[in-house]
Amino acid sequence: MVDRPLPPDRADLAAELALGLLDGAERAEALRLCLSDPGFAAEVEAWGHRLSPLLDTTPHKEPSSRVWNAIEARTTDRSSTGLVRSLRLWRGGAVAASAIAACLALVLLIPRSASPEAVGVSQLADAQGATTMAVSYDPQAGVLRLGPNQLASGAKSPELWIIPEDSIPRSLGLIRAQGGKLSVETRLRQFLRNGVTLAITLEDPATAPHKAPTALPILTGKISII
Repeated sequence: MVDRPLPPDRADLAAELALGLLDGAERAEALRLCLSDPGFAAEVEAWGHRLSPLLDTTPHKEPSSRVWNAIEARTTDRSSTGLVRSLRLWRGGAVAASAIAACLALVLLIPRSASPEAVGVSQLADAQGATTMAVSYDPQAGVLRLGPNQLASGAKSPELWIIPEDSIPRSLGLIRAQGGKLSVETRLRQFLRNGVTLAITLEDPATAPHKAPTALPILTGKISII
């Protein structure tokens, strides 16, 4: 069976997700397609293969806001949707690799039987983006699914925190190196909403779960409900 090519709008959307250009509802829709459409997920991966040689050889340099403002001012009045889309693709090239990794990791973490409309996803990362961990959340079951990690350090173990709108961290418990499922206490499920922050710190396992972190986060990320 020969795979059918994606419609042009789907192909463009896959490229934009690979380049990290989407946010909000657009990003949620693209991640939903990653889960439900194998052809779309394959197109995102294909963009990664196309772009990775460029990312390896091109030094990162962020143009000033004045440059982008000038470009947008000259193209806004006369540009078509295609031109605007091309500008966005060009502007986001430097962040392609992390977006591709996030999409593929989440596809592996979320079971095929899960409803795409009832899943929370997050990609936790350190300040440099060198260490990442994929997380998914099933609101109906109150269960987090965590990717594998190598975060333990000596006598310390990784502890997962939710930081809701009141900025008070709540411990979700210690996490294992092999990842897997983590059941969320009923009283804490109300905080696992779209846009809240997850964080991981290294803590003493003998006294976990803790009332508050004793160290700075090593990984952080926001939850998106898709």
